[in-house]
Amino acid sequence: MDVDKLTAIPGIPYPQFYEFFMDWKTPVAIAASYAVLVHIFNPSAESAKLSRVEAKNRGINNASKSSKFMTAFVFLHNLFLSLYSAITFINMAQSMHKTFNRGSSIHDAYCDMDSFLWNDGLGYWGYLFYLSKFYEVIDTAIIIIKGRRSSLLQTYHHSGAMITMWSGMRYQAQPIWIFVVFNSFIHSIMYMYYALTSIGLHPPGKRYLTTLQISQFLVGVSTAISYTIVPNCLKSPGQQFAVAVNVAYLLPLTYLFVDFARKTYGKRKAVNTKKSE
Repeated sequence: MDVDKLTAIPGIPYPQFYEFFMDWKTPVAIAASYAVLVHIFNPSAESAKLSRVEAKNRGINNASKSSKFMTAFVFLHNLFLSLYSAITFINMAQSMHKTFNRGSSIHDAYCDMDSFLWNDGLGYWGYLFYLSKFYEVIDTAIIIIKGRRSSLLQTYHHSGAMITMWSGMRYQAQPIWIFVVFNSFIHSIMYMYYALTSIGLHPPGKRYLTTLQISQFLVGVSTAISYTIVPNCLKSPGQQFAVAVNVAYLLPLTYLFVDFARKTYGKRKAVNTKKSE
């Protein structure tokens, strides 16, 4: 069996578009267009507004304002992605549990030698999760419409996710479960946090959420690399390529998140220290 051969996933919605979304030109073209549009419409650093949470933390009055319609849309958008991510995580966790508890060896389960994990859930839920990466660019549209500036981290994160998820799904790369499981878990929490802040609630723990995101990248990179070391695990050049693409994407992303955490929470600590003096 040629693993790198494009094989339709049973049960996916609108299967007539499967080949279109599995063509490498689709994620590359959409990611490139997204990056160009962000560059064109992104407000300058001097004129950009801040989120309500960030303005409050900095102690300045420069928060972006939203109409009732925009607030409702942002809330529903984030709530949808939170619930969708939770559903993805639950289904993938169940598939992972079945994969590692059906009597096969650890090596065969980890490497999905007989494609049990792929056929039981990773193919279906991974494909839908890949499609959701195109919808997630609405996050950036909301930021820019509100007069706030989209960061390099935001642009790189969204555009890169389209391409990395494509590579894993196109070549049925076993390690793509890492992206689907970890990312869906983090997103279920993150988007619920944003849904609550959009309606004026301010749950604590944003710093811990950022720490969780950085941790998923570190664990994800390490686990993905392990697939290149375990003997007879990656079955084809396409799967090797997909792992390389994901690792190459995650390394700069981890740095950008660490830099974001340093600048964001370092500033907050400095502001709080100054207020207490």
